[in-house]
This record gives sequence, C-alpha cells and structure tokens, in this order.
Amino acid sequence: MSVHLLRRALFAYASLLALTAAANAGIAPSGAAAADPYSWEAIAAKNYRGVTLDVLTLATPVLGEPVVQHAREFEKLTGARINVTRVPFSELYQETLLGLRQNKYDALTFGSMWIADMVPFLEPLPARMLESVQYLDVLPHYKRVASWGDTAYMVPIDGDRHYLQYRRDLLENPNYRAQFKRATGKELQVPKTWPELQEIARFFQGRKLPDGSLISGLAEVTVNDALLGNYFIKRAAPYAKHPAVKGGFYFDLKTMEPLINTPGWVEALKDFVAAQDLHPKGGQSMSFFDTISAFGRGNVVFTDSWDDPFIEAMEPGNPLRDKVATALSPGSRKVWNRKTGKWDAFPSVNYAPYIVYGWTGGVAKSSRHKEAAFDFLGFYANRRNHQADLHVGRFGMNPFRGSDLDVQQWVDGADWDPAVARSYVDTLQAQSKSRNRVLDLRIIRGQEYVHLLAIGVYRAITGRDTPQVALDGVAARWRELTQRIGVDRQRAAYAHVVRFEDNE
Repeated sequence: MSVHLLRRALFAYASLLALTAAANAGIAPSGAAAADPYSWEAIAAKNYRGVTLDVLTLATPVLGEPVVQHAREFEKLTGARINVTRVPFSELYQETLLGLRQNKYDALTFGSMWIADMVPFLEPLPARMLESVQYLDVLPHYKRVASWGDTAYMVPIDGDRHYLQYRRDLLENPNYRAQFKRATGKELQVPKTWPELQEIARFFQGRKLPDGSLISGLAEVTVNDALLGNYFIKRAAPYAKHPAVKGGFYFDLKTMEPLINTPGWVEALKDFVAAQDLHPKGGQSMSFFDTISAFGRGNVVFTDSWDDPFIEAMEPGNPLRDKVATALSPGSRKVWNRKTGKWDAFPSVNYAPYIVYGWTGGVAKSSRHKEAAFDFLGFYANRRNHQADLHVGRFGMNPFRGSDLDVQQWVDGADWDPAVARSYVDTLQAQSKSRNRVLDLRIIRGQEYVHLLAIGVYRAITGRDTPQVALDGVAARWRELTQRIGVDRQRAAYAHVVRFEDNE
C-alpha cells in the first residue's frame, strides 16, 4: 500500500470510530451535516437499530465490492442490518425486475439503461435528496439519466461514458514519431477519427518495445454479449448522429422504423470489421474485463471504453501510471444525413459522445424502510465515499458531479501528473458540454434490442455476414420486437431518449 493510500485508510478508520461514538452518544449533526444529509457525520446521527434492508447489487468487484464496503460502514454508523445479494451481470436485469415485482428488495443498484422497465416499481427521490448539496452537484446530463420524464427515480452513484484512452508515452515518443512520419507521411498524434486510430494501431501492432514486450494496437470487446453492442454503438455515433438531424438515432421517432442498417451504421461496422486483426492474441473473444486488463497492463496502445481501463492504468504502483491519457472518442469527417439520403462532409470532425449506462440506485415502492434505504444510497455516493471509490479501478465508479471535473482534485487527491489530469478533465468537460451526444437505448426491453444488435455485429466481425446483411438482420428483428411490445408504447418510451439527444 502506498503512503498516500495508507494515510487515506487511517483517516477513514479514525473518522469511522469518531462518528460511531458520536452516534452512540446521540450527538445531533452539525450545521454542515444538516446541509449534507448523507455525510458520514449526518448518517452517524441516525438510529436504525432493528431495521433490516435487503439490497441487490452486481457481483464483485465492479459495483458489488463498494456496495458491500459501504453497507458495512452504514451498519456501524446507524445500527441497521443490510443483507446484500450479489448476482453476475448476466442475471442482474432479470433479478432486478423480478425482485421489484416480488417485493424482495428495499434498495437496488442496477444499470440506468433499464429505467423504462423498472420505473413502475420505483419510489421517486424525496425532496430532501433533490435539495441536498450532493444532488445539486450532479452534472445536468446525469440528472436527466436519473429521471423518467420530469421525475427523478434513480439515485446517481456513477457516471458512465465511453472515451478514448491511449498510451501517451508511445504517441509522444520521438523515435516512434519519426518512424511513423517516414512510413505514412503523417504526424503521430492523438487520432481524431476511427480510420486514423486504426492506422496508428496498425503501425504499432506486434511491435517489440524497448523492454522486450510486444504491443498490440487496440483492445475492444469482441465476445458475443450485450457489451459488444455498446462498443459498436459508440463507433457508429459519429457516422450516424448528424447534429442537424433531429428525431432519432436508433429509430425514426415518428415511424419507429429502425435506423440501425442505414449507411452511417454500416460504415461504422466496416471499420469495426477492419480492426479485428489489431487486438492482442485471442482478441476474437475479448470480454470487457479482458479489455481492462489489456490496457491496464500496457499490452495495447488504445482502448475506447468506460473509465475502468484508464483508472486501472493510473492506480498507484502500476508501471503505466502517468504514461496514459484520454481524449474524446474518435469522430468522423463525413456523416450520414438520413433526411437528404446523402453523406455530408464536415470541415471539422463530427464528435458524438456516447453517454452509456451508469450504475444507479433505486428504492422500491414496496419497501417498508424507504427513508433508511434512501439514506443508504445517499451515504453510498456521498462526497467522501465517492472520491475514494473513483480511484479504485475495479470498483467501476466514475465521475458524475461537477466537483469531479477539477484538475487539482486529481493532482492533489490522487497524485496524478497534471498533464494526465488535464486530459481527463478536458475529455469529461467536452462530453458534458456536447450538444451532439448519444444516450443508451433506454426503452422497454432495451436489453433485448442491444443483445440482438450484438449478435448481428458478432456475425459481421467473425465473417459470417457482410456488415449490410448483418445489420439488415438486426433491423428486421428490431421491427418484430417493437411490434410485439406495441409501436405506440415503445414510441412513448423512446421519446425520452430523443429529447435527451436532441437537447430538448
């Protein structure tokens, strides 16, 4: 353990002892605690002896580990008992929905993309939480993610998005820059488009580094699960999300006709297919955790993903620490205009940040302990816990508050190199300010749509179908599923996504 982490651990332990003693003594919270009702001090003043909360979460380590850690802390502070049920991601959607229907849980942590299916069973956030300092600090687009219509139903605990993560030590190396210039006639710099990224990745693919290790160009999910669909959506966004065309990215909102097989999406899948020889050995079956390890251990130049690979590379003791950096996901200089049926050339790159998922918390309408349940979720994501969790890559907890976008916080609080911290904060700020962004598919049974997309993408990247044939098949299955659910019912759900993407 580093000295920095040891200091943090000792401080946390000392604070826990002091706050628990205060709670046992019946000391009322101070004015500062009253302003932040979910701080350690405020929660220590609560008495939940005799209260048992049943909580659902993901299996450890991602999400599950910090839930268990903060549950134990909450028990010590309040006297409550918390039973935590952990299930693998493949079972989390079904268990969340079943648990809500059968009144099994008081509080649940799950994927925000499932809101359309879960919202009938969730309790709206109380005014006390909406008015708290920690909720007011939530970035506007994550408040939208936490809401269905104008009502907030989910407690923000994590902020997810995809962005480019790269080995800056390699891209800034003078020798590699000179070699790349000789080989391509171009400057070796942070790529702005997917073809540029893949050209650089190909330059490095299989290259032996000075330490004798072999480097690969790129790590992406390629195994056939729902996350493959998300990786492809991110690639398609700059080709198919035209900033001047409103009314739907996945579907045409008016007709609910799928757009998944239109030229922008097909072009992105062609890129994805062309990148399949840029992965490490065994790259045809890379899971998300494989991509985290590949980048976090320095085996690849690029990944474009959730925060986890970058945070793992930046953990204390990792040889890659301060040798990596971030940027917006690659964009495109041509964008499909579905209104005109033509490609539009862009003088500057069209970026379309993908605000994907985000772990969230919710309290069941059926809970007999709603106040305690909201207190637990609020405590879980209070500033102190959130700041500590951000620095542990395996936790999967990522920035979602305005206060997270502070370079000095990462320099002073996490001992990051200022250049790395600046690249990270600049990336997140650019996404936050973007007016041309893509949200995940938050519709009824949305997980099934993404699974169907993943199947089609997998067929293309493994050579079973051409990109056009693969996406035509996905579009046909999406139409069938929409008809079964009900076109009008699904349109009403999809309208929430479109309002976010069209900045309404």
